[in-house]
Amino acid sequence: MGNIPLTCYAGVHVCAWDSRSSAGTADQAWRQVAAGRSSLSRDAQWGYVGRLPADGHADGAARLLALARPAWAAIAGQEGALGWSISSSKGSLAPLVAGTDFLTAWPGMQGQALARALGIGSHVPCPVAAACATGLYSLLALADLMSWGRIRRGLCTASDCNLTPLVLAGFASLGVSCGIAPPRSRVTDATAHARGFAPAEGLGVAALATTGPWRLVAGVRISDALSATRNADPEVLRAALAALWTVAPAPAVILCHATGTAIGDAYEAQALGDGPWRFIPRLGCKQWLGHCLGGSGLVELSIGCCSPHASFWQISLGFGGHLAVVAMQRDQR
Repeated sequence: MGNIPLTCYAGVHVCAWDSRSSAGTADQAWRQVAAGRSSLSRDAQWGYVGRLPADGHADGAARLLALARPAWAAIAGQEGALGWSISSSKGSLAPLVAGTDFLTAWPGMQGQALARALGIGSHVPCPVAAACATGLYSLLALADLMSWGRIRRGLCTASDCNLTPLVLAGFASLGVSCGIAPPRSRVTDATAHARGFAPAEGLGVAALATTGPWRLVAGVRISDALSATRNADPEVLRAALAALWTVAPAPAVILCHATGTAIGDAYEAQALGDGPWRFIPRLGCKQWLGHCLGGSGLVELSIGCCSPHASFWQISLGFGGHLAVVAMQRDQR
């Protein structure tokens, strides 16, 4: 395989983070995943799903605003140009289903609406849509701008609150939903047989600055275009992991994508099993929280940042061949 586009970052830190998933906050989700406890519920029609707990917010936009406020507060007083990557894989489907405010349904409108709600004027927008890899793509888009000197701080979010009948029926028709038994993953459990995933709602946020508790060491974004619907060549992921190993070897844990689908798990397990990283402990979040779709990358990154580990890698795979891996390291200063 040719050169993998590995990007190393200097002075890019995650200074604040959080998420909302079926388990609650990022810290609550970490404790639940670490203990192997599920927050999924079984829908009589669609099988296992991961719905957000009721919290008084009327819609996804209100939830996103409530989640983003504390992260924005962490960088609001800092000087320098602001990057703004408010991302979603598909925007909000509720207005489309209801036939109401179509303008708010577009993914790119989330960033402008959130900036207005927070009283933010001038900023450098870089929203991203990369299917289920949207979260990590959003993070790396901001990190690129910081490394180029275009911005000094940034806020990224990734969200997906679209468990509409249309979405659930689509996954059911593809045969990837876990309608009979709870989800499992052969990537993180060698004894398990992949049997589908639980579609879930989720939102994640990360604030980037020149200092912070976590340092973004490096990242890879690449696409495998051999299939219109999936990642097809495990060598692409293996090469991305090999590139990451050269600059951030031996992480404490690898947060795997680990959806629980037979094809996806086989792809990921093959790449993870071929290299010096094969001995690194693996952790999957989706069998406990569900698959937060476009929000999953930042939901799971925030869970990793809440862990006691000194370092971790994270893998995100997206429908159609999107792929991202990042290396995070706790700042020891």
